Amino acid sequence: MIKNKGLIIAAIVVVVIIGLIYVDNNKRSNVVGLKIGVIAPLTGDFGGVGENVLKGIKTAQAVYAERTGNKVEIVVEDDSADAVKGLSAYQKLTQVDHVAGLINTFTSTMDAIYPQVEKTDYPVMMEFFQANNVADDKVFQMTLGNDNVWDRYAKYIAEAGYDDSKVVVIHSADAAQDSFAKAFVAEYKKPVTVLVASSDKNGLRTDAAKIAALKPTMLVFFMTPENGAVLTKEVLPLINSSTQLVYDIQLYTGLSYYQAQLGGDISKINGAINLMFEGDPKSAENKEFVAAYKKLYPNEDPGFLADYGYDTFMTYVSTYNKDGAKWTANLKAENAMGASGEIKFDKNGIRIPDLVVKKVIDGKSQTIARLPI
Repeated sequence: MIKNKGLIIAAIVVVVIIGLIYVDNNKRSNVVGLKIGVIAPLTGDFGGVGENVLKGIKTAQAVYAERTGNKVEIVVEDDSADAVKGLSAYQKLTQVDHVAGLINTFTSTMDAIYPQVEKTDYPVMMEFFQANNVADDKVFQMTLGNDNVWDRYAKYIAEAGYDDSKVVVIHSADAAQDSFAKAFVAEYKKPVTVLVASSDKNGLRTDAAKIAALKPTMLVFFMTPENGAVLTKEVLPLINSSTQLVYDIQLYTGLSYYQAQLGGDISKINGAINLMFEGDPKSAENKEFVAAYKKLYPNEDPGFLADYGYDTFMTYVSTYNKDGAKWTANLKAENAMGASGEIKFDKNGIRIPDLVVKKVIDGKSQTIARLPI
């Protein structure tokens, strides 16, 4: 009897294991031969960030090959954060290179390619911000969107005790910063004056004069990195030193521009705050990523968004199924920890971000608060 029971138990275990293998294989497919296109701004204002993302992707590619023995091919195209170049890059990747997956980085390119993306069989990963076309679709955005972001930041600022008797919000005319500013103003729920900044760097001096004439007690920037840095330099001598400076993520993403404009460091804007999406740099996942990155790039530390590029690739290939609908379903159900923090998407495929507030103290950007979800 005991022997028979043992045989029965063994048989049950085998059946369970086979069942689990079947379920997993039904969910995910082998990535052998998978070719993924990558469109990123490798030149222009966002070239540095685009390079960081690409290095993160290449690090993940190497780690994945080492872990699994499978090499995923990537084909890279530079869009210079330009919609026309982005559309050309997409057409080459899909019609000439015949990629079976796509990681797109910049906002304007996604706007240009979205009608075609919607017709593809596979889901598409989006690194930066979707200013338009946010929907329950096959695009999955790895960085912050408008939902679950500006309500939290606006609430923090409104309750921080700053002098809000004259709040001026200035934003670049491009789609992302315009969208950020509108979402922030809607959630801030206090009187503000909104200005649209000149796209011409020479016009920013005039913008600075307009801001100064309003005598702001708080100045909120939603600016592209280089223009934000130029405007900051121009406006600082014209406004009261007690004016609270508030930035979106671009103070951090464009830190090198601010350092260049402000004489090598950012101590001239001590006290300024900015929003940032940031996981736990002490996590095992982040440490593993940093070690792998340094193995591939021994003379440098990972730059801004390199960890997001890494997680984007890993999330994409780990959920892969040759059936595009199943691949999309896998991404919608994803809930994992990565180098950049928790990876979980909302109903529209936008990642729910870990947010922190940073403050410039002694010329360095330091985390002062983590915003509750």
